[in-house]
Amino acid sequence: MNEEKITTWKQQIRELQDAYSLAMDHGKYEYFDDIFLEDIQADYGIAGIGEGLASLKQLCKEALNPLDSVQHMNGNHWARITEGTAEAGCYFRVHMTRESAIGEPHFEMGGKYTDQLVLTDAGWRIAKRKIDLIWSSGNREVRYPNS
Repeated sequence: MNEEKITTWKQQIRELQDAYSLAMDHGKYEYFDDIFLEDIQADYGIAGIGEGLASLKQLCKEALNPLDSVQHMNGNHWARITEGTAEAGCYFRVHMTRESAIGEPHFEMGGKYTDQLVLTDAGWRIAKRKIDLIWSSGNREVRYPNS
């Protein structure tokens, strides 16, 4: 593989990871169709497991729809690409607010996405995603009510 192709693929993967965050922030879960494979396997840790695209969409809706606002920020993207597959990831930070929460209305957390991707005829798609939470701050009640 030549360096130009690898550089292009890395940029496409980064844009895919960023598109996920934008979809989450705006409740546009239908955009997941262009981000994930139909049989996506997603391990979101404490938030749950998504087995298949419909399951992942439901998991994300249930987590974020009760919030008044959410904002994902990604950084430190990386990718190891072989012909037709990739392992990639990035760090994330998520700010969340829910005015009806008991206590302060703000919670944030940070962690790492680790993705397994496949190059399809339609472009790169995430086949597996694992989320590792590294830290959190603020009122957990905002994100995890009654926990």
